[in-house]
Amino acid sequence: MIVIVLIAIAFVVVIGVVWHYLLGIPNGPLPKAQVGIVASSAYGAPSAAGPSGNGAASSTNVDIPNPTLPEEQLSIASATWTVEMATTVVEQTRGLSYRPSLAPDTGMLFVFPRPGVQNFWMKDMHFPLDMIWISANGTVAGFVQDAPAPASSTPLWNLPIYTSPAGVQQVLEVNAGTVARDGIRVGDAVTVRPL
Repeated sequence: MIVIVLIAIAFVVVIGVVWHYLLGIPNGPLPKAQVGIVASSAYGAPSAAGPSGNGAASSTNVDIPNPTLPEEQLSIASATWTVEMATTVVEQTRGLSYRPSLAPDTGMLFVFPRPGVQNFWMKDMHFPLDMIWISANGTVAGFVQDAPAPASSTPLWNLPIYTSPAGVQQVLEVNAGTVARDGIRVGDAVTVRPL
């Protein structure tokens, strides 16, 4: 009987010690660091220092248009656009986000290393677009017309995803209404030339 009592006491002591060390002692303070945001211009150059002169931004506004990219000329049937070439992952991720508008007869051409199914969304867009899916053989494989710019309060998980058919290697983004205006059809030949 004494052995059972001693085992019970030892068990209570062990539980108490474990409880004390796991739950009874608050965490110590975490290391601290100062974090500042330095605004940059649309082309990546730092802006003027904030009022303190220490390089801190005077505004936290991140709604800055992405820089323009190298341009080429793209034609589908009788329509021609001057297009910015988005060829890297960073350029493609930025896309036309934060731009206030797109000039008439201009666009952005996303060029992927391999053909496949391409997925696009309208995150941080301020104007509607047409998306033209271009196959690896250089023809129009399909399109999305009048994809609306989402409200700025739209959560990421509520943004629609626009999915291309298989075998798409390039995607052309142009102003909404372009596909209808220029009568673009599946199977139309696409030509890209240097400016």
